[in-house]
Amino acid sequence: MTYLEFINKLRVELKDFARVRRVRFDGDGSTTLFELADIPIQDASYVVKVTDVVQTEVDDYTLDKDTGLLEFTSAPTAASDNIEITYKSVKVRDEDYLQLINDAIDHFRWIFWKMGTDTSSFTTVKDQYEYDLSSITDILYVIRAYYKDSATATVWKAVSMVTNWKYYTRLIKLYTDPPFDIDSLPMKLIYLKSLTKGATTSATLDIPTEWLLPFKFYVYARYYEMLIPEKIGDTSAVTTQPSFTPAQAIYNIAQAYRTLADETAKKLAPKLPPMPITQIHQGVII
Repeated sequence: MTYLEFINKLRVELKDFARVRRVRFDGDGSTTLFELADIPIQDASYVVKVTDVVQTEVDDYTLDKDTGLLEFTSAPTAASDNIEITYKSVKVRDEDYLQLINDAIDHFRWIFWKMGTDTSSFTTVKDQYEYDLSSITDILYVIRAYYKDSATATVWKAVSMVTNWKYYTRLIKLYTDPPFDIDSLPMKLIYLKSLTKGATTSATLDIPTEWLLPFKFYVYARYYEMLIPEKIGDTSAVTTQPSFTPAQAIYNIAQAYRTLADETAKKLAPKLPPMPITQIHQGVII
């Protein structure tokens, strides 16, 4: 499943359907900036015309899809209804859904993860205590560390049999104490890695189907949070039920979905693999 396919499913479930709009303005020969009321605007859904001639984005105009500001590079000529734009408005744009899904991956990174193995990036360095692992993409935590006692050896041996090691998450560094006393021995790391975040809506969604539910609930929560500013403006319009505040109602829904996302994640989360606890003191395993 791609991000866009998942986003389209979310739109159906959240009733965030694209609505077609057609707006016309009068040109006056001097005004270049026009404002659209129904926003945000869905990507690649709009056509701008001046006197029935299709305009080219960037060359002829720019459009802020979040604010609805349409600005021409040159003022359209004076005429009645000679400026026309057709477009689709939504509650949340595709690229914002993309960010919400990636935020969910970050939110659950210590609950839903993958295993990774690196056998080529690192070798031992004599008398060096720390190894910078930031070159490993999306690394969360090292759970096993191995080495070969010669460059030609075929068997991997546990680093914990010769020295203490510890991975520091915030620093993204592996520490060995005492350090190795020889250079260039191959090292192998088995680690936890976060799910891969997509850069575009055409990217493949790196969330297994069986884990998808809490991610959906998280996006639901963030979606409703994004609606709160709009509902705050609606509060003053409520007259028949003075005790009802739309913004508070939306906030409550958002919080309910956020709680549901976390609770569902705990039920579906895989178990962390066992961590080694062997320690070396003065050359002796304890």
